[in-house]
Amino acid sequence: MKQLTAILVDDEQHNRQNLSALLTKHCPEIVVLGEAASVPEAFQLINSAKPEVVFLDIEMPNANGFALLELFEELPFKVVFVTAYDAYALKAIKFSASDYILKPIDHSELRNAVENLLEESTPTELNRQSLDSFLNQEEKKIALTLSDEIRLISLAHIVRIEADNNYAKFHLDNGEEVLVSKHLGFYYEIIKDFGFMRVHQSHLINQKFVDRYVKRDGGYLQLTNGHQVPISRTQKENLLKWFSSL
Repeated sequence: MKQLTAILVDDEQHNRQNLSALLTKHCPEIVVLGEAASVPEAFQLINSAKPEVVFLDIEMPNANGFALLELFEELPFKVVFVTAYDAYALKAIKFSASDYILKPIDHSELRNAVENLLEESTPTELNRQSLDSFLNQEEKKIALTLSDEIRLISLAHIVRIEADNNYAKFHLDNGEEVLVSKHLGFYYEIIKDFGFMRVHQSHLINQKFVDRYVKRDGGYLQLTNGHQVPISRTQKENLLKWFSSL
């Protein structure tokens, strides 16, 4: 039986215990070498134990799971994200995770993830193949968790996102508005590399819907749907650089 060594990274002990128990019961191919509750602990454990797989939580105090991955120029291990935050899916793919499992963990999904790990090539090859495949996809989507459903929204249909206190309001190209209970900065970190620009503390726009930059009245963007979006002084230089690069 082929085996893979692994570590578990999650700031909550009961989550690590639950995952460890599920792996023991349903995935005997995974040999758990240790656990970590933070990014510094995980970094030290990875360098000492040299696991083949890291089961990684995303939302942790002080530094999230992506901060751990950014410490490595090339990942010497495979990554399986285990998280309750589905909106991180795009960024997880950007980092070329081997798999992505939502909490609470379904043992069949965990089993499928491990089977995929056993079939994969080396981490470096996998990361490049996975990333290239994602970038070549015609339609990229983001998952938005609402009170009674999870909506998959194509990035191509998002005109802009507007801060609304601790909420974010998505303005779609069909005129629909979707209000989500997470702040604007949360989504900026996920989609900033996919044609979106923050032009104001309260506004994130899809560059493909920009119609013109109007200099009067302090400066604002006219979008193709007729919306006018203000530009902050701090973002004006970045905006002008973007226009000059077209």
